[in-house]
Amino acid sequence: MSTVASTPALVSPAHAPFPVALYGLNLAMCGFAFWILRIELARQHRHDPEMSEYHSRVQLKNLFSGFLYLSAAALAHVSVYISYFIYVLIPVIYFLPEKKLAADSE
Repeated sequence: MSTVASTPALVSPAHAPFPVALYGLNLAMCGFAFWILRIELARQHRHDPEMSEYHSRVQLKNLFSGFLYLSAAALAHVSVYISYFIYVLIPVIYFLPEKKLAADSE
């Protein structure tokens, strides 16, 4: 993830499709890396059904975000503003509380 900030700076002009697409590809790789991490976490917690279910749900969210980032990278050549919207949408999805965690804390 340390390359995320430098990717658009390497191939500058602002709002050009190529740097925006490259940024999306970089973020997609990060999303898929977190998906692989969650696979391992779910495997390590396979004896605890509650934690295994939680990791499986988050694992799906990571996979979904990776594919959203890939679609944003492809859509950068159509409109960079669509890609920007998707890049902002994904962190918003992660900041929303999960129903099961919110119910357990009450």
